Formats: sequence, C-alpha cells, structure tokens
Amino acid sequence: MRAPILDTRLTIASFAGLLWLPLLVGILTHGPTVSETEQRSLAALPDFELSAEAVARLPEALEIYYDDRVGLRDWLIRAWAWLHMHGLGVSSSDKLIIGQDGWLFFGHENAVAQYRGLARFEPSELDRWADILEGRRRWLAERGIAYLLVLVPNKHRQYGQYMPASLPRASEVSQLDQLVERLGQDGSVPFLDLRVALDAAARETRVYHKTDTHWNDLGAYAAYRAILERLRELDPSLAPLPPIAVRPYTRTRPGMGLARIVGLSRALPEESFEVAVVEPRAELDPHRRRAVEDRTRRQLPFGRGTGDSRLPTAVVFRDSFGSALVPLLSESFSRVVYVWERDVDPRIVEAEAPDLVIQQIAERFLDRPPRGIAYDMGR
Repeated sequence: MRAPILDTRLTIASFAGLLWLPLLVGILTHGPTVSETEQRSLAALPDFELSAEAVARLPEALEIYYDDRVGLRDWLIRAWAWLHMHGLGVSSSDKLIIGQDGWLFFGHENAVAQYRGLARFEPSELDRWADILEGRRRWLAERGIAYLLVLVPNKHRQYGQYMPASLPRASEVSQLDQLVERLGQDGSVPFLDLRVALDAAARETRVYHKTDTHWNDLGAYAAYRAILERLRELDPSLAPLPPIAVRPYTRTRPGMGLARIVGLSRALPEESFEVAVVEPRAELDPHRRRAVEDRTRRQLPFGRGTGDSRLPTAVVFRDSFGSALVPLLSESFSRVVYVWERDVDPRIVEAEAPDLVIQQIAERFLDRPPRGIAYDMGR
C-alpha cells in the first residue's frame, strides 16, 4: 500500500510545486520591466500611501502588478501560443489570425470586416470624406502647395488567398473600393490607389511580410516608384528625378510584429525581402541616425533629405506603413518632414511651407473619419 500513497503524495507535491513555481521565480528574480512578447512596459509596484482612497485602490493595483510580473510570464505566453498554433491550429490571441502556408494576419476588427466586405461606407460618410479632402486640397492650393493622398491596401486584401477558410468574403466591395470610386467621380482630389502597383509587383515577388502586417522593402519600393510617377503626372517639378536604384537582398530574421504578439518570434523566423539604396544622398551620420531612430520609436516628427536645393520639399503625414518609405522618399527631396499623424496638421504645414504634402493612409484606418482643417487648427 505504500507505493500508491507515495505516488499520490508525489503527484500532489509536483502539482503544488508547479502552481507555486511562477510566484517563487517572480519573488527570487528581479524580472524584466518590458514584456518581450507584448512589447510594452510592465506594471510597476504601486506606491503605498496611508489614505482611504489609496488603500481602496491597492488590491486592484497589486493584482495588475502580479499579473504583469509573475515569474515565467513570457515563457508561459509563448508555450500557450505554441500549443494553440501547433496543437489546435488556432491563435491564442484575438489580435492574430493564423493563415495558410505560414502567413499571419492582424486580427484588427475593422481590417477583417473590410476584407470580408462587411464594413461599408454610408453615402453620408463618403460625402464627408470627399468634402474634407477637397477642403484640404483647396487650403493647400491657396498656399501654393500640392497635395497627394496615398491609399495603402490591407495585407488581408493583398494576400487574401492565404486567409483562413473560416473567414469567407461576403462581398467583393470594400470601403477602399467605395472611397476610390467616389474620389474618381469627383476628380478634384489627387490620389493614388497603390493596389495597382502592388498587384503588379506581387506577380514577380512577395511584397508583404509573412509575419508582420506591413509591406516589406520590395513592396515599399513599388509604392515609392508609383508615388513618383503620380507626382510627375500632377506636376513634373514635384518629381524631377527618376526613382533611385536599390540593391535587393534577403535575410532570415526572427518573426516580426504579428509573431511577437504571441511571443513566437524565434519559433517563426521569416525570409525578409529587403533593399539597400545603391548611391544614397540622404545618408545620416551615426549621431543623427540614432536621433531619427529615437524620434521614430516615439512617433515624433523628424526631417531628412538630400539638402539639394534644386529638389522640391515635402511634408509626409503617415502611419506605420510610411516607415519603409522614409529611406526612399528622402532621396527624392531636398527636405522631407515625416509626421506620424493620419490627418494634415496645418501648423506643421505652415511652419515648413513645403512644395508638396503627401498624406498616406492604410486601409484599416478608413473607419476613422478625417478631420477638417479648422478642427486641426483648434478653431
């Protein structure tokens, strides 16, 4: 009878040890201050104050701290995600969609609805877009500044053949289709629908990352060439130089943003398609490069360019897709100011007085109506 009792005690002790192990690891080790998997700062230990209000908040604050600082947290997140992906074939996070053939997609609610054709503009919403964009173009034209709206398709649309069968399309018409049709009818707002350029490039190579929501360098280069071509159509002086030459290359790197969501960067490496500018003229010295990288991480405006006064100047209002365009567009302008902002801020425009304003918008952000110039100015 001793053996069964011993086995039972050993099982209980092992189970209790596993339950207490994360807490003990958290107590005995200092632990990280930033989550490797979630790419965010972890909760700090709350301050202890002798007041009724502080004491009332303390249990919740301690719970948040413990949730963030429990030992082996990142390892447990990775193990949970790996078991879901490889054992069940599903994602452990609603922010991540497991596609076919190693493709990952962002689970952004509106991006999925746009892909499926479930998100649609009402006529009044299209009227608002058209009116505000026309007002923006007119406001810039009054100051002698050209305007170009650049629309970037979701990865879900560009590589929809790899989306899971559990997310079928209900309609082939998307919000991007609606907006492009409306702007084409009015004809007053210069815009560029990058689906044409990306479709053409995708017939030759992969133009989006498999483990990230963004385009790769080859996709960004196709977009850059299309932007210059559109500018040359609008006004040859805005794109006086041909596209810069680049040298494509590939490298294997850990899985990017979408893989990091569930902590599987190392488990899901990717062959990344990248480019290097052959003869850079807007190259930054190491000190300046570090400053620009820091401002990029903090989503603050920064300027680049060749310094050649014969070239035009520009301000680019952009989202995260614009990051891969920075080293390319910077080679075609004397000075470019990059602003991580989805709307045109007239204060920056008036301070810079550029020849051109480019507004780049990713498709998934079309659910946010644009702001008018008067609103931007705080009037």
